[in-house]
Amino acid sequence: MLLYLSPSQAEPLQVTLAISEEGGAYRTFAENLLGKLQSDKYAVKIKRGEDALGGADLYIAVGMKAATQLAAKDIPTLNVFVPKSGYDKLQREAAARNTPRSAIYLDQPLERQVALLQAALPGARHVGVLYTSAPPELQGLRRLLADRSMQLHERGIDQALPLNDALEDLLGESDVLFVLPDTDIYNAGTIRNILLTSYRKQIPLVGISQAYVKAGALCAVFSTPEQVAAQAYAMIERYAASGKLPAAQYPDDFEVSVNIQVARSLDLRIRDAGKLHDEIARVP
Repeated sequence: MLLYLSPSQAEPLQVTLAISEEGGAYRTFAENLLGKLQSDKYAVKIKRGEDALGGADLYIAVGMKAATQLAAKDIPTLNVFVPKSGYDKLQREAAARNTPRSAIYLDQPLERQVALLQAALPGARHVGVLYTSAPPELQGLRRLLADRSMQLHERGIDQALPLNDALEDLLGESDVLFVLPDTDIYNAGTIRNILLTSYRKQIPLVGISQAYVKAGALCAVFSTPEQVAAQAYAMIERYAASGKLPAAQYPDDFEVSVNIQVARSLDLRIRDAGKLHDEIARVP
């Protein structure tokens, strides 16, 4: 049984950040979180993946690779920058353990993503998605779209229907290509071809990060590393006070990014990112 002492009596909480890879959003997150944890209450280390194991009271797994490495261990872990589907899979595989675990998902809540679709492309009626295996949230997405007079079109990628064939087929019946987090489809080796094919067909792509928008997606709703760090800090504070992590959750705060050049090339009139953000923020 854990005994919780006052801050003046307690030893610092040992926190280790396990980072999947150096640089980029992961490093920005780590630096921001480290800044927030600079007090006598915490002793913090930043390490790579499995090198992080040993001696910490709480681990922060940054990215899916680190989350997978730490999931096999019976240690308290807060996972960040992990898709909900990936975290749920890790939880199913670790169902017998009672160790505190939680997550801040990489993906945004479906309601927020669909709100962006409707705000950015009010004339869109046919929404296309690709996946390697149907995600559990697909039914919820279908319902949310139907409530807004939009129809979901989907293609599952397998040996019988390779990615390029599925993409060409799907774009033929879609007004917009909506990205679901699936690294087997959307990765460094495929994203350029997906964007070029969509562009050639004059079908906008709605991404899941600012990087997608910079690469050629029309728009995206996402949370910055700084926003995720602030949310993670609040969860760590709660763990330090109670020994319990809050339930896994979607990001609280978010940003919207728009590629104006792509909008012009596709002859689309789209409001600026600030106005889209304000409209989405009003969605319950």
